[in-house]
Amino acid sequence: MKKEEVVAQIINEVGGKENINNVWHCMTRLRFDLKDKTKVNQEAIQSLEGILGSQFNKDQFQIVIGTTVDKYYDIIVNILGSNINKNSTEKDKNSQSKDKKSLSTRFMDTVSGVFGPIVPAIAGAGMIKGLIAGLVALKFISGNTDTLKVIDMIASGVFTFLPFFLAVSAAKKFKTNEYLAVAIAATIMYPTMVDAAKAGKITAFYVLGILPIPVFNYSSSVIPIIFAVWVLSYVHKLIDKYMPDTMRTVFTPTLTLFISGFLTLGVTGPIGIYLGRGLAWVITALFSISPILAGVIVGAIRPIAILTGMHHAMTPIALQNFATQGYDMLMPMMFMTNISITGAAAAIYFKENTKQGKTIVISSVISGLFGITEPALFGVLTKYKKAFFAATIGSTVASAFISSFGVRLYGYVLSSVFSIPAYIGPYFVYAMLGILIALSVSFALSYLFVVKMDKKDSTSSKNNEIASVMTGDVKDITEAPDQTFAQKLLGDGFVVFPSAGKVVAPFDGTITMIYKTKHAIALTSSNGIEVLIHIGLDTVTLNGEGFALLVKEGDTVKRGQTILNVDLALMKLKGMQMATPVIVTNLNERVLKLKKIGNVEAGETVVDIK
Repeated sequence: MKKEEVVAQIINEVGGKENINNVWHCMTRLRFDLKDKTKVNQEAIQSLEGILGSQFNKDQFQIVIGTTVDKYYDIIVNILGSNINKNSTEKDKNSQSKDKKSLSTRFMDTVSGVFGPIVPAIAGAGMIKGLIAGLVALKFISGNTDTLKVIDMIASGVFTFLPFFLAVSAAKKFKTNEYLAVAIAATIMYPTMVDAAKAGKITAFYVLGILPIPVFNYSSSVIPIIFAVWVLSYVHKLIDKYMPDTMRTVFTPTLTLFISGFLTLGVTGPIGIYLGRGLAWVITALFSISPILAGVIVGAIRPIAILTGMHHAMTPIALQNFATQGYDMLMPMMFMTNISITGAAAAIYFKENTKQGKTIVISSVISGLFGITEPALFGVLTKYKKAFFAATIGSTVASAFISSFGVRLYGYVLSSVFSIPAYIGPYFVYAMLGILIALSVSFALSYLFVVKMDKKDSTSSKNNEIASVMTGDVKDITEAPDQTFAQKLLGDGFVVFPSAGKVVAPFDGTITMIYKTKHAIALTSSNGIEVLIHIGLDTVTLNGEGFALLVKEGDTVKRGQTILNVDLALMKLKGMQMATPVIVTNLNERVLKLKKIGNVEAGETVVDIK
């Protein structure tokens, strides 16, 4: 399926163009602000080719794609055209008011919306800075050559002039003029301000000898420009609203820039500087109380933050630390988390028993080593929750270890194996030991929790058995009244002609999918056997009527446990054919042997898998 086709399906399954307020992306995810979340068909989206997963995080809908997400985003922008962002303006009275969103939701929307698009720039520049630092530390190159100065210009420019990048991204997020936003960034970055701050001889300029304009070095700053553009968006809207049409072209930008410029220099800029310093102080205080405690907290919350898409909240803190302290201790812990996730996913290679499963693990591990952990998280660890727990433990232990020795970075780098040279220096040994701890602990625990324990369980023959899901007459799948099942197009199995309405789990395992009309349920056994239960043949037309569901997706169930009750009397009244196929969808090289046919009780063994 072509990307254009996938994107068209995505737009359709999120409720169409008219349901999209806004869409943006980070390194691996498409992020949607939707009017009506109930219109999203999450199951259909997750079944699309190239989609690793999807989830709601507060009021934000996220689709995990991977490192090619920008290509999908470009296609979406081309399709939506001028509709993008326009749907969320005040003119749309039917849209969901953003004021109703919680403070935390708005904060996360802002952080991900502003920082997500510029991550490639700061990650690329940070990687170059890390490699240069490593080569200089190893004395492979001199720190005073013209060559190094040129390369440093390429790498350091992004961070020195970070307010410009943030201005453009924030303008898109706050839906205001991008060029006016850049003009505000140019105002605070003008040499008069920067040079005065570096000289340290004055603390303020005085307009008309009365109004003080505090002097600060805004280079590499984060919070001031975001605040400034936010204020700019309101100033611009207010002026534009009351400005006559004939004067709007000239006087709207003039007044907007003049007023916003003064507000930025005199109010929002200084407030942003002090907030940034306060944020840095809080982090420093946490480390001063106990570096180990700081490592435990960051290491423990980082995996779930990545899973929920909230990890961007740490990016401005790290950048602020670089700007105010010259170094940061959070990014090394982010590196430990990435390695832990990669290690936990790598252990699952020994759990997967299909070529496709092993291929997914290998590709996710490679992506994880390169700093992109979403494929490992959504493609592997969400399937094996104990492995995710192992990754969290590995992240916590390794982060606490390196934090106790004060491991830090002096420049932003992407948390991947390519960033290792950036650690060369007094903390290099501890950083390498941290990587070893993260990898070994997560791998060992994941192997123990998922692979070893399941292998032990699989010594019992029950793990290779499938029980009848209902009481009734069991027949070979070839006798199913529907040719799709009878011809084994979906897989091999058996069919039950029920005499009672209780539906039970065919083995110990997990509920992996429940169709919205409740007539079809997918389960995965503890040793990887995937089964689809299709209760009745045309029961989808009832839209759930007559089905009483007792479980939900993600639940762990035991063999013989009732998962659904069916009103067979109602089904008969409705004229439904209640033949219930039970299909093994991932048989692959394994052999299915039907051990019993005829009348059976729910929970009684009918199939053996070899």
